[in-house]
Amino acid sequence: MSPLTDPSFLPFKLDPVGRRVLWLRLDAARRREAAFLDERAIGADDAGGWLPLEALDAFAAGDAPSADGVFHIGHCGSTLLSRLLEAWPGVQALREPLPLRTVAEAWPTRHGALARLSADELDGALQALWRAWSRPLPPATRTVIKATSSCNALAAPLLDAQPGMRAVLLDVALRPYLAALLKSPAATLDAAVAAPERLASLMDAGVGDGLRLHALSLPQQCAMGWVAERLRFARLATGALGDRMLRVDFDALLDSPRDVLARVASHLSLPVDGVDAAVAAPAWGRYAKAQDHGYGRDDRAHDLALSLQRHAPQVEEGERWVAEFLARHPDVAAAVLDGDAG
Repeated sequence: MSPLTDPSFLPFKLDPVGRRVLWLRLDAARRREAAFLDERAIGADDAGGWLPLEALDAFAAGDAPSADGVFHIGHCGSTLLSRLLEAWPGVQALREPLPLRTVAEAWPTRHGALARLSADELDGALQALWRAWSRPLPPATRTVIKATSSCNALAAPLLDAQPGMRAVLLDVALRPYLAALLKSPAATLDAAVAAPERLASLMDAGVGDGLRLHALSLPQQCAMGWVAERLRFARLATGALGDRMLRVDFDALLDSPRDVLARVASHLSLPVDGVDAAVAAPAWGRYAKAQDHGYGRDDRAHDLALSLQRHAPQVEEGERWVAEFLARHPDVAAAVLDGDAG
């Protein structure tokens, strides 16, 4: 059976240079297990193969329901939320499909002369990939896609072109965000890699003049990224597509799981009686990205407290940068600081 008609196949990798897409067959257990649908999820005996980019035309349009999305600022509990959504019968969660990151990397320069795919081709590929991922693998009946944090610029074009899609925008307050990043060199590196696009988004919003990436320390880059994403989410939530977006604060989810999950369920049109199963889900007591490791709310609180102690100067440096930036831009301060959701 062709990957284009068999929902057991997922578009797994986008190659803009070769103008092709790798399709792999992944069963329900593999999908549920994977924290990242990238090279880490590939098995030695996986069935699949490459098809030309144009094969995505099969998903150029259609009446099939669109997957909903979870967009987030990174290291703020999005993997846990996606696993909790799997507590609802019929929900298939796909976490961080690699082609979405490839599209996000190409998105800022899609109108330029050096773009591998034209702006129309890239947008067409994005929409077709999303529709292909939207196909649930029976017995699932619907899909929720958790994007990588570097893909937030794709939320608006996806929602604009996928009328049935809804999105959850997940973030966290500045201090726990900085503590979560600074306790992990890999997480700090993630934030540094994302910093150019986030600075560009501030510049596009008219508040990035005078900022230079090379002049920002790593804690300041982390803090700048937090401001940029909070501003992006605030504008999305209050814009033309805002009624299809729900902002959620991760600490509010931890403090009041039943209330927040009920709001998420209502937003995504999930049965409210599924909240009980989500509240009781074993994912609460496991490390979300590696389910064989125990890691609960108390473990997170301990780790963040330790990070705040060990990295106090860096956290204060990031907080000071945000305070000074927002003092220069009181209109941004209102959007960023009033964006806390509960």
